[in-house]
Amino acid sequence: MKQKRWIVGVLGALCMTAFCGLYAQAAFAPEVETAYNTAVQGQDALDGLDVSVSETTVSSATNLSAEKKVRLKVSGIRSNFLKASIELLTDEGSSLSYYLDGSYYTETPDGKQKRAMERADIWTMINSEIYLDMTSNYLKMLYSREDENGTTYYFAATADTLGDYAAKLLSGIGTEEGVTIDALLGTMDTDADGHVLQRSLQIVYTVAQGENTETFFTQTLAQFHQNEEGVTIDLPDLSDYEEPKPEEPVVTITPLLRTAYVTADVNVRAAGNLSAAILGGLYAGSGVTQTGYTSDGWVQIQYNEAPGYVWGEYVSDKKPVLTKNSSGTMYATVGVNVRASYSSDAEILGGLAKGQAVEITGTTDNGWVRVKFAGKTGYVYADYLSWSEPVTDSYVTNAVVSGTVLDASYGSLRIRRDDGQGDISFNTMYAEMQLADTIFTGDRVEVSYSGAAVPYTANKITDYTRHEGVEPRAFHVEGVVTSCTHSKLELSGSDGVYRSFDISNTDIEMPDYPVAGQVVEVTWMSAAGGIETRNIKALRVRG
Repeated sequence: MKQKRWIVGVLGALCMTAFCGLYAQAAFAPEVETAYNTAVQGQDALDGLDVSVSETTVSSATNLSAEKKVRLKVSGIRSNFLKASIELLTDEGSSLSYYLDGSYYTETPDGKQKRAMERADIWTMINSEIYLDMTSNYLKMLYSREDENGTTYYFAATADTLGDYAAKLLSGIGTEEGVTIDALLGTMDTDADGHVLQRSLQIVYTVAQGENTETFFTQTLAQFHQNEEGVTIDLPDLSDYEEPKPEEPVVTITPLLRTAYVTADVNVRAAGNLSAAILGGLYAGSGVTQTGYTSDGWVQIQYNEAPGYVWGEYVSDKKPVLTKNSSGTMYATVGVNVRASYSSDAEILGGLAKGQAVEITGTTDNGWVRVKFAGKTGYVYADYLSWSEPVTDSYVTNAVVSGTVLDASYGSLRIRRDDGQGDISFNTMYAEMQLADTIFTGDRVEVSYSGAAVPYTANKITDYTRHEGVEPRAFHVEGVVTSCTHSKLELSGSDGVYRSFDISNTDIEMPDYPVAGQVVEVTWMSAAGGIETRNIKALRVRG
């Protein structure tokens, strides 16, 4: 069963209503009626028949569509030795059956079975698939158009004109369902010799069960493969097909009352066979009341207050876990296991680290997320995944890195890391300098640092490199005093660098001792190029 728009059925019904309204009162042209009936009945004059049928039924209640395909081959129509093969493919499965010399051969869950069948009965079965014998007496309207390739017949019918023929159109619906064929129309194409090439039908019907009604639109296309040499049917070895024991019916129904669940989107049919009319559909996960099961694999359920049938492979006594397809990237909020199935008891395939990204492919209705993991399908409990990429805590405290100096200036330092992870920059305004003399480009240094982002804050810089010819010399800086005691002065320099000076043995050339807010000039001796920022021994403080 597949999701499709019901609008196709609505349009079909609207077109049909207009079609019937336009031609309902027209009398059949005698020559058109004769040619149409000759083409329909002319198939009986052939010795073989090869037909492909495709059929789609759409429900107004669920917007679900059901597909059916039939490949039918018949030979020996003009003789007493009729052979046939019927290949049937539906959403519920497929079947292959045969007819030969008065016997019908088919496979059931109980094995390969053979049963006697009259020629008239198999011909009725064949016609129920291709609706070949719909002659003009079942129609409300009929007209034709001709061209050099042949003739196309256009026809329409109603419940009144179809009469008993409706049973062929809606196989398997019993008397407990009230079924109304609201409208029918179609076309039939014939070649220049009057042989049928294809036939299409569009049927709108309503099923009433108690107070519930559901409308369906069925579109069928039957293509007749013409073969001047006749139709050849190669039947398999049928010797292992056995007749059922006389005291045992072909199909039995065993009562069983319980709550069951459908494991996929399924058709609900009027009888337990693939050709039975569709009463409706159920979505995967729907709960139903099961009332029994058949010996050939169908489950009988209560559907809209009447019996319906669902193929048994799609029914379980346990509520299924349903997975909805989805895509995208999610992130682990904690370290979490990836399991082989949607259960905490399932095998562990591996794990995700906190913050690790993973590609998702679906979500289950029991709280798990389906993911791609190490080339396999895995599952992670949804509570441990997030659509938002987690914010990584990048703050470091007292980290240490070593490297080669690329640039050193007042208040800043950039080095090339020894660990091969590129360059890193520091704010050195508050760093303690442990230098042999000064810092030059090319020196190898070790930096202790803290912070959350570049530039990090250097806490201590150690450089053991001694440089020949570097002698201490006097440096001066002017700035604003931020704090001052008898032994320590902190200064915000005009060069943008904060420094702390040891003034315990310093000449204070000021009327009063320095206080916060004053502008002063500090002098000191340095072999490091004046880049020190902490515990610098000052020579003089001048106001």
